[in-house]
Amino acid sequence: MSEEKRLLREEVLARRNALGEEERRKMSQEIRRVVSQLEEFKNASTIMVFLDFGGEVETTDLAQQILDQGKRLITPRCAPKRVLIPALIKDLEKDLEPGMWGIREPKKEGLIEVDPQEIDCIIMPGVAFDLDGNRLGYGGGFYDRFLERVRPETPRIAIAFHCQIVDKVPVGEFDKKIHMLVTEQGVMRFS
Repeated sequence: MSEEKRLLREEVLARRNALGEEERRKMSQEIRRVVSQLEEFKNASTIMVFLDFGGEVETTDLAQQILDQGKRLITPRCAPKRVLIPALIKDLEKDLEPGMWGIREPKKEGLIEVDPQEIDCIIMPGVAFDLDGNRLGYGGGFYDRFLERVRPETPRIAIAFHCQIVDKVPVGEFDKKIHMLVTEQGVMRFS
């Protein structure tokens, strides 16, 4: 299983990394536009969003939009034992620092941890997705563990580029499905 996942990760990341900077920027803007029109996003007052890294969909503008709309912005901080700490962010300039792997995350000093049960909407990353709502992450299991602490009805919205959709994602017993996938080509909902 893990070898199958590793190979799929490599293949999809190579496709994603082949996207040009301008193309990635335009597609990210379209994805942000679509996400901000979703009822699940509009109705949420506390939204958790990942901060992009490498070739991921750019999320800084989306995070700023959440703040500008007066909603509570939560971003994840990676902790030992593959734990995600959901933390409140009030200012994207002042409240972040490079964390594990150089990903921007909430500063350890003055960290305001939020109960996962308070989160109304989660916007999450991933490497590959299939049309059954299965998600292949980066292999740490951070989000799969985190989702066990969130209300089951809390919308799990993954955002990715269309080139990250595959026929079938290999699934293990601890892998959690997403409720929705938003790409530059639109929204896919999974029951």
